Amino acid sequence: MSGFCTKAMILLTMAGEDWQPRFTVDPSVSPTGKLPVLDAPEGRVVDSNLMIPWLEARSADLFAGLDSLGRAQAHAVIRMVEENLRYGMMYDRWVSPEGWAAFMPVVFGDMPAPLRLIIPGKIRKGIVNGLKWQGLGRFREAERMAYFEADLTALTDLLWGRTWLFGDRPSAADAAVLPILSGIEHCAVDTPLTLAVRRNKTLMRYVEQGREALYAPLLTARAAAA
Repeated sequence: MSGFCTKAMILLTMAGEDWQPRFTVDPSVSPTGKLPVLDAPEGRVVDSNLMIPWLEARSADLFAGLDSLGRAQAHAVIRMVEENLRYGMMYDRWVSPEGWAAFMPVVFGDMPAPLRLIIPGKIRKGIVNGLKWQGLGRFREAERMAYFEADLTALTDLLWGRTWLFGDRPSAADAAVLPILSGIEHCAVDTPLTLAVRRNKTLMRYVEQGREALYAPLLTARAAAA
């Protein structure tokens, strides 16, 4: 459900770290109230993007083969997807009535009945207000899609003739982008954004190969933690 948690797990695996997951739906375990958080020997690393320099300080090569320009482009792509396209996924999950009806039981279905009548709606209200503050929550559907289609076009052009975003090997950019695209495609309802991804052969090839190559080790880690 969380693109950032999935990204963190991919980064740790990509870096060759010996790590174990501890799954929770309670963000209060983090000092920032957000997940993921990494319990490192020298202290907590409280954000998936902050894990990149932490891993690199431990000699991980998360941008293999990229020069300074390539790394700058990878950084820009990460920000584009995480700070714009991701909000489309959030809107479809939390704001859209049809999306919320499908998403709410997945996240809060195990919550005791009295709390389930209060907590989900309270969290949803905060996210709806946050998307309005961010700006995309104020737009009509066609206006939102104009934003997101520009991102999808940029990703499609970048992937043309490539296996991964920046070459033949996955990088930290793929660790960030794949979970967002995969989450959009996996939406339980057919939203305009979801359909735009599903109908894009280049993006779907990328999503399918990414799930096979980068998600498989995470399933093993999850099974070990169960």
